[in-house]
Amino acid sequence: MTYLSLETEYAEGGLAHLNKRLRRHMNKAKVPNPDTFLLRLKKLTRQNATSMLNEMNKQVLARAKAKGAFRRKAVVAIDLTLIPYYGRPNPFVVRGKHKQGTTWFYCYAAIQLVERGRRYVIKSRPVAQLELSDKPRIVEELVTEARQLGVHIRLLLLDKGFYSGDVIKKLKSMGVKFLIAVPKNSRVKKEIMEFYRSGEGQVRSFALKRRDERVTFNLSIHRLRKTKKGLRNILELYGAFATNMGPVKALQAWMWIPEEYRRRWGIETGFRVGKGFRAKTTSTSTVLREIYHQYGVVLENLWTLYNMGEAKRRGVPLDQLRRPLVRVKEFNLDFVYFLFLVYGREPP
Repeated sequence: MTYLSLETEYAEGGLAHLNKRLRRHMNKAKVPNPDTFLLRLKKLTRQNATSMLNEMNKQVLARAKAKGAFRRKAVVAIDLTLIPYYGRPNPFVVRGKHKQGTTWFYCYAAIQLVERGRRYVIKSRPVAQLELSDKPRIVEELVTEARQLGVHIRLLLLDKGFYSGDVIKKLKSMGVKFLIAVPKNSRVKKEIMEFYRSGEGQVRSFALKRRDERVTFNLSIHRLRKTKKGLRNILELYGAFATNMGPVKALQAWMWIPEEYRRRWGIETGFRVGKGFRAKTTSTSTVLREIYHQYGVVLENLWTLYNMGEAKRRGVPLDQLRRPLVRVKEFNLDFVYFLFLVYGREPP
């Protein structure tokens, strides 16, 4: 499975390719039959598979923590990742906007550090259709998990999908400083245009109605792009964010966010757990898809840990890393070489 994930291959073609490579380089091969391999994975229960892979991820994060990854307070983000699904709808898929030939997706909510050189995925958990209406509980679960693993949250970023009075109230009760991207409805557009014309009130008081109560917070307005080139109107130049910080802290907090994240937020409001470590499948098995996704998260964190070690070896401070020293492709090549190196050896 490691080989399939690193090479982002399907089981059938990937294992056949692995068999040829082993025979060519080592004159021997003992590769499982694709059908047997898939059958054994599908025999696992979803709960057992998730539990094992979550434990594996915690071990990687514990190693990162021992190397100082969580020593400093960090900017953290929660986002929803949608993976296209083409089978019959089931309780584990959600409906969304038409994309890549489908309106059905496997949905994952993930919490990840947004810090140079320390972009670890703390947890990625599946989200069913019925859970989409209970996002405060999802946020609480992910924040609690991060805290239990030793992450000190300086600021939490959330995309527009989490903008609601219930989520804001939950985060306030948990004592978490946050920035939530706000959809540009008529009220928000009015606030942005007032700031644009006057240059005053970049951080202003705002409220949402939540049943019989008003949830108050500050609306922080920030410029997302340097130039107006290619924009249809002024509103595309700015973004609005809900926050529980005062004016001074809210403006300071914007500078805590890495520039590349701010730039990307202006395009799609969030991060996406990378696809560079997930094996491919056309199977409708929810167990198999869950295993592939969660194992991809483990490998992505191993890549981040590998880069931390490389930065230390070269004497490069993590805060100065604008991009990983070891790219995904290079890491995958090194890992596959390691697999070939230890292939066939007896355990110590």
